[in-house]
Amino acid sequence: VPAAQGPEIPDDALILVPVRNLVLFPGMVLPVTIGRELSVTAAQAAVKLGRPVGLLLQRDPKVEKPGPADLYGTGTVAQILRYITTPDGANHIVAQGEARFRIPEFLEGHPFLVARVERLELPEEAGRETEARLMQLKERAVQALELLPETPQEMVQAVQNFTSAGALADMVAGFMDVKPPEKQAVLELIEVAPRVDRVLEMLAQRIEVMKLSREIESRTKATMDERQREYVLREQM
Repeated sequence: VPAAQGPEIPDDALILVPVRNLVLFPGMVLPVTIGRELSVTAAQAAVKLGRPVGLLLQRDPKVEKPGPADLYGTGTVAQILRYITTPDGANHIVAQGEARFRIPEFLEGHPFLVARVERLELPEEAGRETEARLMQLKERAVQALELLPETPQEMVQAVQNFTSAGALADMVAGFMDVKPPEKQAVLELIEVAPRVDRVLEMLAQRIEVMKLSREIESRTKATMDERQREYVLREQM
């Protein structure tokens, strides 16, 4: 390990990359823009060492140099699939989420944030209840997808192909148009049943909103059509 990177990083530790407005779930692949020197140094060191990184959401996106107290305690272990520097000098990584983790302790003496971590992987319990939750989640997710203006059929198919309720809950939460702290709350639910229930709740709310906005849209369109007809009749008369 080059001296510039400080002491060697233990095997049970992760190089941390704080992120402002993004929650990556296990199983997802997302581009992540890294702008701050601390994050760039961390990501480059991880690439050089061939190590995964730990992505952690900041509690307040406005904090420029986040320390341990500024970060949520649960994050995602991620493999860096690609490191991209664009012509305008911006840095991006394509990250693949692997597992949730918690931090027992931060380690000093590195030019970026490093912490000992504990991976949080729970085996999913088989059984009727889990199966029922998976079915319900599929139904609701497909219902939400079908309310979107243009739903790619592959997306509906992908939802139908899931065999794990926990993994489907993660994917749905990851793609949902909700604020990062809401996604973080799902990330922190390690047990599958409460996680699925939380995502079902979120989906129910989104479906209500989408249905309402559809109704408003069709009412507005009907009013517009009516006005147009009146105008045409008046012009003809």
